[in-house]
Parts: sequence; structure tokens; C-alpha cells
Amino acid sequence: MEFVILGLLLLRARTMYEIKHVFEATLALFYSASFGSISTAIGKLLEKGWIAVQEQVDNGRNKKIYTITPAGTAAFQEWLNSHIPSEKVKEPALTRMFFMGFLDPAQRIAVLEAHVATLAGLYATLDLLELQAESLEVPAAQQDLATFQKLTLQYGKAYYAFSLAWYKRLLSTLKEQAQ
Repeated sequence: MEFVILGLLLLRARTMYEIKHVFEATLALFYSASFGSISTAIGKLLEKGWIAVQEQVDNGRNKKIYTITPAGTAAFQEWLNSHIPSEKVKEPALTRMFFMGFLDPAQRIAVLEAHVATLAGLYATLDLLELQAESLEVPAAQQDLATFQKLTLQYGKAYYAFSLAWYKRLLSTLKEQAQ
């Protein structure tokens, strides 16, 4: 979480609300963050001296604007250049799948049909984001960043396309067996 926030602050200074908004608008499909987790991470970043905060009054309201420090930029670059650790698959549907033998065939089908509908909605959301991204004008200085953000989007689409196809095949097999 801390390094994601540092990356967002490298783009520009932001309030906590703006950081949360960027999470919801761009990262939410693969990285979730509550105000509490963002606040905790910001506290840690402030303690490390990787970010600074400036208070401003805007329309009579106090705003805390967070900026990345040179130490934060160095820490972010070190993280970005470090080895990417492998992780175990964290797919909640697989845990459910593991125990699905406890359900009767009709229940299995109903649960999986609902899951397929959810996956289709997530895929459609990414498809819409990709369409919106195509019309964005990206400043020359941020072309490389935009390229890799689009690659992240393409990965998400490929992931959901795979999941959709896999679960649809499973549903087809289960429906055939139920007849």
C-alpha cells in the first residue's frame, strides 16, 4: 500500500480523499484500499519521512495535501527496481470451489451462474475503461507510464476472460451432468 501511495504522489500532490478516489477509479479491480488502510499507510510514510504534508484552507475547509519527498522518491525507485515476489493465487472462488461438493447439483449451478455474471460485469468494466483510455490525451512525459498502465488493464482483461471461459466450461459440464 505504501509504495502505491508513493507512486500516486509521484504523479502529483494529493489529499487523502484524492488518493482514495484514484484507488477506486483505477486500482480497485486488483488492489483494494479503505480510508483506514490509506490513513495507516500515510502515517507510516510520514514517520519514515517519505512524504510531507501541508495544510491549506480551501473554501473554508482545512485540507491536508501530501507530497513525496526525495527520500520517498528514492524508496519508491528502489522498490520499483526490486525483485517481484511470487504469490499464491488469492482467488476466493477457488476456496468455494474446493468445498462445492457439499452442495447439490442445482445449488452448484446457481452459485456458479451468479459468479459468471459477476465476472462478466468486471470484464465489462475493464472493457469500458479501455475504451475511455483510448480517447485520453497523454502528455509526452507520461507516455511510458500510460503504456504500462494500459498493460495492467490488458492483464486484467485477460485474467477475467480466462476466468469467464473456465467457469462457463465448468457450468456447461455441470449442466450436462445434471440432465
